[in-house]
Parts: sequence; C-alpha cells; structure tokens
Amino acid sequence: MNSVQIESWALRVIDCVKNGQPNEDFLVELKREWPNEDKAARRIAGHANAALGDNVLWLIGVDEKNGVVGVNATDIATWYPKVQSCFDESLAPRMSPLNIPVDGVTVVALLFETNRAPFVVKNPNGGTIHREVPWRENTSIRSAHRSDLIRVLAPIQFLPEIEILSAELEATIAGKSSVGNEYVDSLSLRAISFSIEPANATVSSDV
Repeated sequence: MNSVQIESWALRVIDCVKNGQPNEDFLVELKREWPNEDKAARRIAGHANAALGDNVLWLIGVDEKNGVVGVNATDIATWYPKVQSCFDESLAPRMSPLNIPVDGVTVVALLFETNRAPFVVKNPNGGTIHREVPWRENTSIRSAHRSDLIRVLAPIQFLPEIEILSAELEATIAGKSSVGNEYVDSLSLRAISFSIEPANATVSSDV
C-alpha cells in the first residue's frame, strides 16, 4: 500500500470520527496519544495476529470522542524501537509511518503489515510465563486460543494487486478505407505494462 492509499484510508476514518460516527473498521485503531510501549506491543501483536494477513492502520492523535487532537510526530523515532524490543526475537510487524496534517495539527498514521504472523510478545512482568501470543477480539486483547493459531498458521492465498503503468486507447470510426474495406465503430484499450504485487514484477501485456 503506497502513501496516497494510506492517507486516503486515514482521512476516510477521520471524516467518520468528525461526523460522530463510531469506528467500525476492525483493521483500524485510534489513539489520542502515544501509548505505553509494553501495552502498545501487546495490542499491536493482538491486532496483527487477528488481521490474518490484512494491513492494520493505527491513527495516533485521533480520539473517538474528542476527534482530532494531534500529536508530536517526532516521537515515533524513539517510540517504535522501544515497542519492537517488547516482541519475542524483536520480530514486530513491519511499520510504515505517515504524517498527515489535519485542521492545523499532525496525525500520525501507522500502517502495519501482518504477513509474518504469529507475533509473540514478552511478558513485561516476568514470572513463569515468559511469552504470549495476543489476540484481538472486538476491541479487547486476550491470549490466543489454539483455534486462533490454526487460523494464523493455515496458508493464506492473496489476490495480487495490479497497477497499470501505461496504456493506449484506440478508436475506429465506421466507414470505408480507400480500397473499399468497411469498418465499424470500435474502441480498444491496451495495457502496455503493469506491476503485480506482492511479487513486485513488471510485465508487458495486452488487455
């Protein structure tokens, strides 16, 4: 997902919040401020595990009740490394941050890729249980059940994302050529090249 797609998704969510509509997108989390690193790691892991391969979007600086409040965007530089350290083997979801200006303040959009699930976090309190696989259910976080892990570990088939890079449009008007050949009205579109993700391959083909 590119920056324009991330920003478009974020702005649609923000518009819903401004209009007093509840956030009903399971893949979106709203945070008024930068959350505590330990709690954030557990919540990100649970959200990413339950997403089953879909991208997850967090908006920092948006409160569901009070709307857009904004945050200090530079805090991301120190915040996410601390969050990553709470994950087992430091394997956290890959994160893409994007600063979005809204009403004179900055909202930070965090897009998390979840295709490397399951994500495991360390127990910050120590004890005999050292690790946990969190799972998000509705808006709460709990430990994953065996059935949840089966869903995560089962192969997931993704449809490729195709982006047209260049194309040609040809139109023919009905009539006769100089040698008497007749033509009918026609319109054809040909894709010169397109990219396919996640394979990141660029190929040439006619459509």
